Amino acid sequence: MKIPAPYCWTKDFATAYENIDSEHRTLFNGLFALSEFNTAAQLNACIEVFSLHFHDEQGQMKRANYAGTQEHTDIHNGFMDQMRGWNSPVTQKQLKDGMAWLCNHIPTEDFKYKGKL
Repeated sequence: MKIPAPYCWTKDFATAYENIDSEHRTLFNGLFALSEFNTAAQLNACIEVFSLHFHDEQGQMKRANYAGTQEHTDIHNGFMDQMRGWNSPVTQKQLKDGMAWLCNHIPTEDFKYKGKL
């Protein structure tokens, strides 16, 4: 999916789970804030919101016995490894890659669990 401008969550990213959609909004806000205030503190805050969201989402998958939980977790872990490799200030390429990752991950991966959690 195309990176929205301005960079923010839209209904096109809705999963039909309000708690997950709310957390997804926080992820968009975190990356946007990182693009605006490219500091070590903002990078750490962004990593933290992604980590918390992934933990919550994976927990919801496990509780629902969702068949794709491990594969989804592996995808999350791969992105977290990338983010944890970023240094402040984060490069424009890394920011764009992170924004693109989220914009693609939700419709290609998260939408797979619609109606299954």
